Amino acid sequence: MSIRSPEQVALLTDYDTGSAYSAAYYTFYANIRFNWNNEQRIHTLLLAPPAHYAAQATVAANTAIVAARSGMPTILVDADLRAPGLEQRFGLEKQAGLSDLLTAPAASITTVKVQEHLRETFVVGLRLLSAGTAVEGPPLLLSPNLQVVIQQISLLLSQAENAKGVVIFNSPPVVAGPDASLVGALVEQTILTIGKGRTTRLQAKQAQEQLNRAHANLVGIVMLDV
Repeated sequence: MSIRSPEQVALLTDYDTGSAYSAAYYTFYANIRFNWNNEQRIHTLLLAPPAHYAAQATVAANTAIVAARSGMPTILVDADLRAPGLEQRFGLEKQAGLSDLLTAPAASITTVKVQEHLRETFVVGLRLLSAGTAVEGPPLLLSPNLQVVIQQISLLLSQAENAKGVVIFNSPPVVAGPDASLVGALVEQTILTIGKGRTTRLQAKQAQEQLNRAHANLVGIVMLDV
């Protein structure tokens, strides 16, 4: 699947719904839904670049915007803790988020606690869990709290909505460390986001192998800037 974009830093809300830019994202999202287990109410998805890709946060944001506009209650999670970009995309100030949940006592991570960290965006039906407090040292996603956090986010969405819902994770580069693989092992689907002329074949191959070792359910690749 490919997405054509003259300017990958632009949010979908800046484009007419009939534009080619918008159409590409709606097609991308439709392909994602084709792979869903329809018996599940809450779906979880990781969008992961093999290597650094400056527009990655925008790709995740636009996919979440399409999901919300399609009537699917959506939570967008910025799991790129070292280079977060989603707060800026939605014009929000920095606030506690995922990293703060990961460092909290496990027993305190409840749906109520998650709700306190969620933020409304200007898109109806779309909430954001930002990256949170800046991270230094070992990868924070190695925390055993990661699985608990993902479970509680999904539970919160299932309790709050009568319809189905989706949780979309924005990921740091796969080959940069274990973070993307750790999330990929815990979500329903993982998709590699590859920038034409920015991602090498070796990086893409290494990312695929790393995700496979983590037993992530890699269901597809989206080609950007083509």
